Amino acid sequence: MSLWAILPEMIARAQQSLLGLDLGANKDLLLIVSILLIVVGLFLAFAGRRVWKRVMSLIGAIIGGLIGFAIGTAVGGVLIGFVVGTLASIVGSALFVFLARVGIGVVSGVLGFFVVNLLFTNEMVALIVGVVAFAVTFAFIEAAIGIVTAVVGGLLVGFGLVLIEQDMMVVVLSLLAVMVLGAAFQMIALKDESAHRRRMASVGTRSAVAAAAVAPPEPPPMPGRTCPKCGGPLRYIPEYDRNFCYRCQQYE
Repeated sequence: MSLWAILPEMIARAQQSLLGLDLGANKDLLLIVSILLIVVGLFLAFAGRRVWKRVMSLIGAIIGGLIGFAIGTAVGGVLIGFVVGTLASIVGSALFVFLARVGIGVVSGVLGFFVVNLLFTNEMVALIVGVVAFAVTFAFIEAAIGIVTAVVGGLLVGFGLVLIEQDMMVVVLSLLAVMVLGAAFQMIALKDESAHRRRMASVGTRSAVAAAAVAPPEPPPMPGRTCPKCGGPLRYIPEYDRNFCYRCQQYE
């Protein structure tokens, strides 16, 4: 029996074991779950890079807040728990985003290590490739996130199609199409965003230079003219055609 024939049965057994229910017995529920998987998969494939940071930040804030609240409550009561939980939530939000970036880099490095080691059976070369893969992924993390979310989105779409018993050839072609098109769409969007940031920075620089060029030079103090009250130098203000003393903060 081929893999394509036994895969739906394996998925059905896994879902029954993990979730404690048989989706195949309820066609309406099965259809709803399949549609949700396909919709979420398409969203991840084409817009995952835009939302991943917010999602990771929210997860980190929740985890950090719960841990901080538990520790604070155990040490000093509910009030201290709320304070510690709030601070831990802020730290967890930032930390989880960073850890997610590192995690993607680590996964890329480990995959590179195993693939090269499997092909060439040379652990030193595999280790070097793994380190390089980690460094490159971490340096271009936004592009890596776009590719990862596109792959995950394609897998979810394929899983949703399997649940409604689509032909395996249709499933494979659909998930590959979603992966490729989603990754391409996100890479184009990332390129447009980078170009937009460069244009905005260039416009800001030109505006600052133009403003400096247009601004009239500050007139020098009137030679030989001093304030009759403090004896300090007077400065001529062309707008008011009067002399101003900066020490006394008044016109002559």
